[in-house]
Amino acid sequence: MEKIPYVLLLLFSFTFSLHAQSNRFSVKGEVVDSLTNETVPYVTLSIAFAATPQNHVKLLASDEDGRFETTLTDEGNYVLSLQSIGKAPVKKLFSVSDSKKVADLGIILMQEDDQRLGEVTVTAQKPLVKIDIDKITYSLEDDPEAKTNTTLEMLRKVPMVTVDGEDQVQLKGSTNFKFYLNGKPSNMLSSNNASDVLKSMPASSVKNIEVITDPGAKYDAEGVGGIINIVTAKNALQGYTGTVNSDVSTQGSFGAGGNITTKAGKLGLTANYNYRRNNRPWGDYELERTNYGNFASTLKQSGRNKNTGPMQFGTLEASYELDTLNLISVGANLFNGNFKNRQELHSVFETQAAGAFPSYSYDQEGNTAQTFGSTDINVDLQHSTKKKDELLTLSYRFSYSPNDNESHTYLRNVLDVPYAYEYPKWNINDASTKEHTAQIDYTTPTVKDQTLEGGLKYIMRQSASETIERILNEQTNQWRDTLRPMRDFKHTQHIYSAYFTYTVKFNKFSAKAGVRAEGTALNVAYANEAEQNFKTNFFDIVPNATVSYQINMTQQIRFGYNMRISRPGIWYLNPYVNNSNPQNISYGNPNLESEKSHGFNLNYSMFTQKFNLNLNASYRFVNNSIEQYIFINDETGITESTYENLGKNQSAGFFVYARWNPIPLFNISFNGGLDYVDINSSRGISNNGFMGRGFLNAQFNLPAKINATIYGGYSSPWVQLQTKGSGYVFHGISVNKKLLKDKLTIGLSCNSPFQQYLKFSNTTDDPMFHQKNSSYYPMRELRLRVSYTFGTLKDSIKKVRRGITNDDAKSGGSSEGGGGTPVQ
Repeated sequence: MEKIPYVLLLLFSFTFSLHAQSNRFSVKGEVVDSLTNETVPYVTLSIAFAATPQNHVKLLASDEDGRFETTLTDEGNYVLSLQSIGKAPVKKLFSVSDSKKVADLGIILMQEDDQRLGEVTVTAQKPLVKIDIDKITYSLEDDPEAKTNTTLEMLRKVPMVTVDGEDQVQLKGSTNFKFYLNGKPSNMLSSNNASDVLKSMPASSVKNIEVITDPGAKYDAEGVGGIINIVTAKNALQGYTGTVNSDVSTQGSFGAGGNITTKAGKLGLTANYNYRRNNRPWGDYELERTNYGNFASTLKQSGRNKNTGPMQFGTLEASYELDTLNLISVGANLFNGNFKNRQELHSVFETQAAGAFPSYSYDQEGNTAQTFGSTDINVDLQHSTKKKDELLTLSYRFSYSPNDNESHTYLRNVLDVPYAYEYPKWNINDASTKEHTAQIDYTTPTVKDQTLEGGLKYIMRQSASETIERILNEQTNQWRDTLRPMRDFKHTQHIYSAYFTYTVKFNKFSAKAGVRAEGTALNVAYANEAEQNFKTNFFDIVPNATVSYQINMTQQIRFGYNMRISRPGIWYLNPYVNNSNPQNISYGNPNLESEKSHGFNLNYSMFTQKFNLNLNASYRFVNNSIEQYIFINDETGITESTYENLGKNQSAGFFVYARWNPIPLFNISFNGGLDYVDINSSRGISNNGFMGRGFLNAQFNLPAKINATIYGGYSSPWVQLQTKGSGYVFHGISVNKKLLKDKLTIGLSCNSPFQQYLKFSNTTDDPMFHQKNSSYYPMRELRLRVSYTFGTLKDSIKKVRRGITNDDAKSGGSSEGGGGTPVQ
């Protein structure tokens, strides 16, 4: 493990050497509007030899700040042609030679075109990926697939993000990250339901997706390996525009929704709403467990389950310019879901061990209804000064997240089951979280190309869980409560923090460093077990730093370090026992401590008009990681699952994103990586191994405005503390057609046409038992999507540039009492 960082450095050195000889000369400049003196973004540029101006040797586009830089292989005299909609074309002559390797054209002025534009053909597509000092941005509004795809499908194309066969999103091979919506955390994108929401969210309503791999000091110190920010707010202009969409699939799911953006004077509004009826067909399930020692036995279970239910979500954001220096923004996110799950299970338990349960068998039927959602309301007041880019922002956010479930479980065909008297069973769990956040942010330029940021923040978070377990007396037909200890609890956190960040740019170097001081006061109280109440306090100083070097306008190298901490969320802490499967129960652990992790990232990027490449090497270690722990209860012989701070976790990874666009009609992209995980626990359990994943996407821009895509993916077996999973492959195809002057888009897609089910197998080994369980996930699905855009816009809305971002709770866990997807 100690040699891994050096090997990765050698890989980067080899990459740089590939470009050392081929790029001898370069040209750069900045495009500015001659009237407003503002930069002109995404100008189409063509470079040709002056003697043959009709034969271009380079095609590119300026960035969003009007800057451009590209390399040339031959010396000589060139002509640069610039085109932008609404601007008069511009031509510039320049030359490069061995005595003048860099042609700096400085500021190039473009004037408004007073002639009415006819049809314009743009030969250079806007870049899909942009690199900043702390993030990578993928532009969905410039990707034609986004017209009919879902946001989840588009995530497969974002650098360092992968989506597996169960639609679980991973960032750099890990599920330990946070989703944001428009720069703010959103409970509707929590780990418990993110994939369902993203499948319901049309990509046409998303402007871009930001991957923040090096969270700075302005973000909460709690340990996320990164942040995926879904930016839905459009550049709303004077007037209005909107999109309506709908889809239906052969699995029985369907949905519809729309978004609208409008601006009238100083008031701008952005709203969207989506409804979806999810339907997952029956999927089979198998489990076989062998117990050793005093409880030597074999358990075999087979069954199936399905779930269905509606889900709806919407956002509303209003911005109003009080005057030229003050802006107020009010936003709300509403999310609600109501899923019903049906389960059928057949169990056979066999044993010859003395003192253990006798052999038995039974059939089980279960019905679970889960209601979940969130309400987020935020207010931001931004004050700017006559000093450019100096901002003071005052923010407040309230969030309420209920998460309730109710289940009925029945046993049939009972044969010698020792705990049959506990059935029929009726379980009710009411859980919720309320959160208030107040924040002050200040940013100001100090001297040229240097910026200071600072802020204060306070969070008050209250989580509560109340559990009722009832058993039916079939003789009296009356339900009676069973009183279990620690069944009701309240968890209160007071979090206070301050941060300081300084950014410096010097020629091609950029550096960003910061420090955050963060304290936490935690109080846990049990309604029926007061002796179990406890309080604790934490205080941490969390540093971070990032340095980047811009080799040229198309290449950059970046190195970053950040320290993170992760507080366990309510479903890690919730002691509620999920015993819907009586031989495999799960629950949370209210005594968990926060994780502390240290991460290092080395990133190289090269983005040209035809070829994009991003390489990322990372190393992270945690000395008290929260891991799922599975064991056999010494008294009952039942398998139990919970979470503990078990020990050390370290991982090293290498991730690749590449996109090649050889001709305008075709592009192909790859996104994937390989990482090595080494876990050692205080219980004497350890595990290690390699994990890899990859996604390949080929896109064809055909005549008659038809766009076709073929994709496929692979994931190797995954490794955790006690468990290793199986690998899998998936594939699909989609076709889109534009009609009615590109306002109407019709899409047809098929997921896994040659594979009806995807099998997932997990193997868990322990000195006391061996367990293997398999599930079959319905994959084959044909989906029809329709999208229609209406309206026009003419002037942009100003938006608040700072806001509240809470990323302090460790994601993961389960909505059913602590059992769920383990954390990687």
